[in-house]
Amino acid sequence: MKNRKRSSIRRKITRHVIAALVITITVMTVINLVYLSRRIIEQQETKLELATQMSANEVQSWLNDMATVTEDMATSLTAIGDLNEATVRAVVDRVALNHPEFFYVYFSDYHGNMTMARGIDFKSTGVDPRRRGWYQKAAKYGHTVVIDPYASATRPDVMMVTVATPVYWGTTMVGVVAVDADIESIQEFMNTIDFEEGSYGFLLDSQENIIVHPNSQYNPTSEAIVSAVEVMPELEEVLDSKGEYITAKDYTGTEMVYSVTKLHDSGWTVAVAYPEKGFLSHVDRGIRISIIVAIICALLAVGDITYTVRKVLKPLDKINPAMDRIMEGDFSTPIDFATADDEIGDLQNKLAMTLAELSDIIHIQQHVLSEMEQGNLAVADMDEFPGEMNDISMSVNSIKARFNDMISDIQFSAINLQSFAMGINETDDIEEIKAIFEELSAEANALMEKTSRFTTMPTTYEVSDEDDNWG
Repeated sequence: MKNRKRSSIRRKITRHVIAALVITITVMTVINLVYLSRRIIEQQETKLELATQMSANEVQSWLNDMATVTEDMATSLTAIGDLNEATVRAVVDRVALNHPEFFYVYFSDYHGNMTMARGIDFKSTGVDPRRRGWYQKAAKYGHTVVIDPYASATRPDVMMVTVATPVYWGTTMVGVVAVDADIESIQEFMNTIDFEEGSYGFLLDSQENIIVHPNSQYNPTSEAIVSAVEVMPELEEVLDSKGEYITAKDYTGTEMVYSVTKLHDSGWTVAVAYPEKGFLSHVDRGIRISIIVAIICALLAVGDITYTVRKVLKPLDKINPAMDRIMEGDFSTPIDFATADDEIGDLQNKLAMTLAELSDIIHIQQHVLSEMEQGNLAVADMDEFPGEMNDISMSVNSIKARFNDMISDIQFSAINLQSFAMGINETDDIEEIKAIFEELSAEANALMEKTSRFTTMPTTYEVSDEDDNWG
């Protein structure tokens, strides 16, 4: 049968402790990674939400600036109280001069008289301004409104976004002032928003049609206005989710995380697309850092445990040689394998005391048996020993006592034999001699009875030639 390879205590303890440590660190690392991954994703989502909100704030600020201009124009016309063409033209020309970024600046009264800055003739279009969406919406709601992209009446090839404000004299609406921004200027504005590398924003109108998108094919033209859901079906989920995030491929095939925010006044939607790999890169970085820290901690812990176990169990290396000498009968072997005041030190002290006790017992037993061997049966009895070792002292004392009794009886019988021998020499009476032999036989029987309890080795006698001749 093949012997199994023996494993040392140090190896067993180290192996089990390291296994428990590895399992503990692994479980803690996995839990930490799950928690950390969720936290990083939440932080990235919060970051994306903040970026979306900041972009929305900038768009809202841009619309507010346009609204401020139209409201100032409306206030000026109300204060002037005169809607003749010269007065109105002075107002709209002044605004156009101060705001060259606006494509058109104009006013239409409730009679349909249209006045446009920069000398543009609207009458040639043959269009009644009161039937235009910007006029009807401002008149309907009675306050500043934002108009979704539409084709300009004077420049049908240009898509405009309009901010319009009604002009009142008292409680009577007398007209509407408005300013236009073309799609290109909105694109330029969106490009000024600082998005992180790889991310971008786009703008949807109140009908969720695209106003501005990095893919120019999605931008509105006089021929077509593109619905965001038609070209990006995945947006339908996020547009209906009220603040949730979705992940889907964009027009370049890149996996993006989308976030949207709706502007309350205009009903427009600002959307930001963030690369999913940006999310995952932060998670991967966190995972790598956690794993590296876990490995470093595990290595340090394993090193410390290995060193500690080796140091604590080092005295055990000296135990086996000492025990080997003890097994060979050398009870004088010094026990000095430990120096620390711990359990191993206590073990050393107790083992040393045990060896000292055994050595004393052996010396006492050796002394008693040596005296008995030399015939001194009067040697003092062995003292009682602790525990089962007391059986040794009791057995030795019992043997000594029995031998003492037997020797005494033998000595007594020897004296009697001498007396009987002298009696035989002094008488010729057959009956008396017969009585003496009977007494000798009884004495011999008594000795045989006392020695019968002992088992002896059979004695072999050599027969000489003289004995053979005798026979």
